[in-house]
Amino acid sequence: MPSEFNSLTSKQKKIYSAIETFIRENGIPPTVREIGEMVGEKTPGAVQGILNRLQQKGVIKREVGMARSIKLISDNSQYTDPAFIPEVKKISKRNISDLYSIYNVVKYQPVPPDFLEAATDCFIVSCPDNSLMDSGIKYEDILVISREASIEDGDIILILFENSALLRKYYKGDSEDTLTLKADSNLLGRESFNKEEVLIVGRLVGKYTKY
Repeated sequence: MPSEFNSLTSKQKKIYSAIETFIRENGIPPTVREIGEMVGEKTPGAVQGILNRLQQKGVIKREVGMARSIKLISDNSQYTDPAFIPEVKKISKRNISDLYSIYNVVKYQPVPPDFLEAATDCFIVSCPDNSLMDSGIKYEDILVISREASIEDGDIILILFENSALLRKYYKGDSEDTLTLKADSNLLGRESFNKEEVLIVGRLVGKYTKY
């Protein structure tokens, strides 16, 4: 902890310690609401006030207007800068070549920095359908898709078919020109596709489920 820690009030120490614990366990800083839940403070304004005083005392830093931007000022802090992944509005044949256009990116979401060690060129998008609901992926889920990850049999991929984004389990086809795309509930009534019919957008590498 920083040398200024001893000058903090008991409430300030409690919130500072809660922030440090959250970062150590999750790899990213908490939101104001999450801090309030951890310390039993129901009023966001009260939490904001204490954060302001922590910043004035030089033990944290924050970026104006950016969620999860708290940084602990300490050489021994468990904090590491998060990586940021673009969250996109939609995927279509019209915008697939410029997916990260300023008109298509909702915001850049923070994730733990080691999240991207095994995947590159990632983006976040809402689950487009319920085709893999039996596999634990629901329409309300938030998906993390890698556009450069290698694809093997059984991997879940995001595809464009007739300008609709769909989730499917990938398998090699019966010939070099075909591929098999399976779903738990196949509304299309088919699983074998010619490679020219579909565009593989990327492989599913993570998801966030809303409870």
